[in-house]
Amino acid sequence: MVRIKLTELQEEIGHYLGIPYWKNKLENGKIIEEGVLGGKGNCRQIASETIRLAQKQNIDLTKLSNQEFYNFQKKNHIGIDCSGLACQLLIVYGQMIGKKVEFNIRRTSADMLTSAPLAKEIKLKDVQTGDLIRQKNGHHLLFIVDKEGDIINYIDSSREGRGVRFGQYNTKDKTFENQGIYRLFLFD
Repeated sequence: MVRIKLTELQEEIGHYLGIPYWKNKLENGKIIEEGVLGGKGNCRQIASETIRLAQKQNIDLTKLSNQEFYNFQKKNHIGIDCSGLACQLLIVYGQMIGKKVEFNIRRTSADMLTSAPLAKEIKLKDVQTGDLIRQKNGHHLLFIVDKEGDIINYIDSSREGRGVRFGQYNTKDKTFENQGIYRLFLFD
């Protein structure tokens, strides 16, 4: 049963791979440059907006290479940030395991997802799918897909990684930035 749920989650994750990173730009707490869906849309919304904007600009997306497609999305401020990705995956994973997860995604940050009252820190030995690794003083997080021995497989969206991508964390690697592993109270 657990393997089936993981396979379903990995299928959903596949829809996000390659989406560019986008985070609204703020100045003095106000949005000065906003992206499509504010970097918080789900994969279907992102696809729909990509198609809408391409049609508006008379661009045939089927003729674009992967790089040109990525560049089109970046140029049009289409993408997702780490907390938007985590929220979308937490909602889907919650549905898969019978938990109703609700967020005001537009107002949810990496820090909020890895802090009380939403989450609690857990021990490495207790890691499971849907847990979050906190990084950059709460400004970034990784969504844990699974753990195999000392290896944690995760997905995230970052500027450095050029958008949504899979990654691995060897728990014995002391240079990997891990400021705690967190679980939503709802998943406890």
